[in-house]
Amino acid sequence: MSETKSSLTGEELYAALRRDMIDSRTPGGTVLQEEDIARRYGVSRTPVREALQRLHQDNLIGRRGRFYVVALPSHDRIRDIYEFREAIEAASVMLCCDRATDLEIETIAALLREQENAAVIQNFYDYERLDTLFHLAIADGARNEVLRSQLALSYDELWFSRVGNLISIVNYSVAATLGGHQRIVDALRRRERDVARAEMISHLRSAIAVSERALPQKRRKNSSKIEQS
Repeated sequence: MSETKSSLTGEELYAALRRDMIDSRTPGGTVLQEEDIARRYGVSRTPVREALQRLHQDNLIGRRGRFYVVALPSHDRIRDIYEFREAIEAASVMLCCDRATDLEIETIAALLREQENAAVIQNFYDYERLDTLFHLAIADGARNEVLRSQLALSYDELWFSRVGNLISIVNYSVAATLGGHQRIVDALRRRERDVARAEMISHLRSAIAVSERALPQKRRKNSSKIEQS
């Protein structure tokens, strides 16, 4: 790599790090070294520190002694995220019914078809990525940037947890998930906001029930050893 430093700001590096950690499925507990990040992105230590501080504020990384590490949320934290998502996404899907254009709703339906195709060929990385995009597209249709940005952060945090990787759980049903998505799309197309809300809540509660059954008893009781604040 050239010795010339990149002109990335702390905010730009934050966005790049967040995207790259998600795309590479960096495991929870991975130590993040300032020097390694600076070398990889061709930047000085200053934007690295700013980016890491921002990731820490978003609960995507924690502290272990003097090092930053990729967060591995406790079960309690995961439950909190799903309960937060239920409140946010119930509102989001109703607003989407009211505000989204027909084209936006068909875009949501197209994401579901892509997710179905990914399941058929067992490309589960894309399957999970499309699952996130499906829910974020509904938030886009709601026309509320605060809802959308907070929902995106909650999805990012779940990516770093073992429970967030629902496809690996024995009791997880691809067919049930896709069926729930289809019922949400059908309600959106009919502009039935109360039905869409009920389907979204049912869908999210099913996901957390599956994740809870998969957790070892010890992890259900203990908090994460990684400090989140």
